[in-house]
Amino acid sequence: MLARKLLLTAAVAVTSQSLPFCQLAYAQYPTPGILSRAKTYVGPKLTEQAAKLAAQPDMTGIWQMLDPEGACGGPLFNPESAICPPRPPSGEQTFGPLPGTKMQGIPYNAKYQKMYDAYVADALQGKARDTFAACVPYGVPRMVGASPVAFDIIQAPDVMLWYNPYGRTERRIFLDGRKHPSGEETDRAGPSYSGHSVGRWEGDTLVVETVNMINAFFDETAAPHSEKLSMVERIRLIDPKVIENEMTITDPEAFTKPWVVKRYYGRTKPLTMNGTMRTDRLLSLNDRPCVPNVKMDADGFQVMMLPQEIEEAEARARGAAAPAEQ
Repeated sequence: MLARKLLLTAAVAVTSQSLPFCQLAYAQYPTPGILSRAKTYVGPKLTEQAAKLAAQPDMTGIWQMLDPEGACGGPLFNPESAICPPRPPSGEQTFGPLPGTKMQGIPYNAKYQKMYDAYVADALQGKARDTFAACVPYGVPRMVGASPVAFDIIQAPDVMLWYNPYGRTERRIFLDGRKHPSGEETDRAGPSYSGHSVGRWEGDTLVVETVNMINAFFDETAAPHSEKLSMVERIRLIDPKVIENEMTITDPEAFTKPWVVKRYYGRTKPLTMNGTMRTDRLLSLNDRPCVPNVKMDADGFQVMMLPQEIEEAEARARGAAAPAEQ
């Protein structure tokens, strides 16, 4: 009986402590009064929000990364500084940079430069480290600097969305004056692929600061960065169809000084096939840009999954027991 009383007391204590959080975190269910006048209610107009949005440069649309003429085959985060092997004969080139392609000018410290050199050497031996083939999202640096396909920009007065379905990465740039999470809030959330982005308009230039990103690669050459990376972007239209993005990247664990890279995006049209819009093509589970039978091993290399491993993974995804071994 005593144990039951203690259990009930604990349950009441948890409920009473949790209730204020629930009230703060979620809107309440409509009251009878709200429901009774629902059919005649006329909501407020977006006049004020529309005026705020009208003052912003129009970046809404679909944008394709632009590479300078004669640059190494990519996609590369900074194609202007890359060195690459001679191109193979026509018809033998595969997607992505040639093995041995390497970016120069990254202000790596000795530890990270040695690491990057080793990764480039691994690629020459056919050992690929690109995690994207195993369906790992790009993350923000690679999304804004090394995407082979176009991405969407959607503007609202207090937030801007950048969405790359191919790279499985979405970023939200908050323009409402909020600060980055700090202290316990940061520790609880942990780093993410998209990190946390806040921005402000300086005239017609959007200044964005992004922090709290998972350690990842800048591009398919496996140029690494740490979780301490932060990035400040100065984004502006320099033509109705061209965006300039000047990125200043700081990484106290990997870099000896900030790294400045400038990329350009061209406004383009939605992907089509025989004149039909294909805006949802890259969202189909049966048309994934990643390779469904590739995973990363303990050493960080791409490896092929065995048929039984694929079956077991699919069974786990269905919530069913894995098939028994024959």
